[in-house]
Order: sequence, then structure tokens, then C-alpha cells
Amino acid sequence: MSKVLHVAPLPGYPDEIGRWLWAMQITRSRTLELVEGLDQVTLDWEGPDGQDNSIGTLLYHIALVEMSWLYLDIFEEEFPPEVKNNFPFDMGRSNNRLTRVANVSLKEHLGRLVRSRSIFLDAFRQITLNDWRRIRNPADVEYEVTPEWAVFHLVEHEAGHTFQISAIKRRAHRFLR
Repeated sequence: MSKVLHVAPLPGYPDEIGRWLWAMQITRSRTLELVEGLDQVTLDWEGPDGQDNSIGTLLYHIALVEMSWLYLDIFEEEFPPEVKNNFPFDMGRSNNRLTRVANVSLKEHLGRLVRSRSIFLDAFRQITLNDWRRIRNPADVEYEVTPEWAVFHLVEHEAGHTFQISAIKRRAHRFLR
């Protein structure tokens, strides 16, 4: 029997929204599979010259960006305290490099990803199809955005970083062995 490839909307959401949330979940499962069992040295490796973003930094960044789109862009409000507490590092960017996140265990990174996704999915239970396409005008940015586009972007964003994590992992294994 051949494998059946299809999209199955997440239950509890309108089908159209559920399909995109399913895509987010599939992308996340690929990220989690890729980092499963990573040791701390590989998680924190910043390339042979120490100038690259580490896998740990990227995992932190993925969760933070997800919460940023949810709160700052879709809900147009600041992070609530329970979310803010999940992100002790500022996530600035300098010369295409994110703020360094090192000496954080894989377990802690995975917990942050699980908590952030749970918050995101729970928040989207209140999004109607009309709200899905309603344009937001977040403060301090030069764009307007719909939740529909934000979710598309989050799928694209995480998929890109998952590819990057895969490449870093391969390079680290060659370099560190």
C-alpha cells in the first residue's frame, strides 16, 4: 500500500484556518524530529569561527517570532507576563546574527516551543473566518497584516530555519567529530 499524503485540518477550527494550523504543526514536527537528542555542544555550536547562529539560538528565535506575530501583530498588544517570562533574552539582530542564546538545555528549548505553540493554538480558537482576513495595523511597523498572512509567514519562517538547523547540525557533526 502506498502512503497517502493529504492535508487534514486541525479539529476545533474552521476548515480553512485548521488547514494552515495543520501546516504549522507539520512544520513544527519536522523541527522537533531534527533536534531530537542533540547534545549541548551541538546545540550551542556557532560554526567553525564562532560567528554563526547556533541551533539553540534559532529554536529560541522560532518561538519568540511566533509569539511576536500573535501578540504584537495580530492582537496588537504587548506580551502578557506569562509569555514575557518565557523569553528572558532580547532577540535583537546585528550583522545578520541573532542575540546569542547559549547554555540553555534542549529540554528548556523544547518546553518553550511547546508552550508557545499551545498559546498560539489556543488563541486561534477565538479567530473567526472574518477575523482571519481582517487587516491589522500594528504599532511601530510599516505594514498591515491579516492573521491569514501571519500564519502563512510562520510556516515559511519555521521551514526556513528548520533547513538552516539541518545544515548547522550536519556541519557541526563533521566539525566536532
